[in-house]
Amino acid sequence: KDDLEKLQELIEAQDSDLFDVLEYIAYAKSPVARAARVENAKENIFNLLNLEQKEFVEYVLRNYVDVGVDELDISKLSTILDAKYGSSDAAMKKLGTVPEIRNTFIGFQQKLYDEAI
Repeated sequence: KDDLEKLQELIEAQDSDLFDVLEYIAYAKSPVARAARVENAKENIFNLLNLEQKEFVEYVLRNYVDVGVDELDISKLSTILDAKYGSSDAAMKKLGTVPEIRNTFIGFQQKLYDEAI
C-alpha cells in the first residue's frame, strides 16, 4: 500500500483511489477524483434509495471524498452509524435491520465504481 501511495503522489492523484492508480499503471487510464466519481454516480446511486438511506449514503460519500476509500470499508460501518446516528439502535430506527443497512452500504459502492457511468 505504501508503494501505491507513493505512486499516487507521483502521478498527482492524491484525490483519487488506489484503484485509479492501478488502472493508470495497467491501462494508462487517467485517474478519477473521488468527488468526480461521486458526482458521476450520484443519480444511479440515489435512484433506488429512500430519503433516510439517501441521507446516510450522502454522509458516507462526503467522508469518502474528504478522507478516502478506507471510509467504504465494511469494518467501519458500526463506527459510521455511531458517528451519524449516535448508536446502532438509532440507525436501525431510521434505516431498517442490520442486513438492510449492510446491503445499502455495500450496494451503493457497486454503483460508485460501475464502469457504465
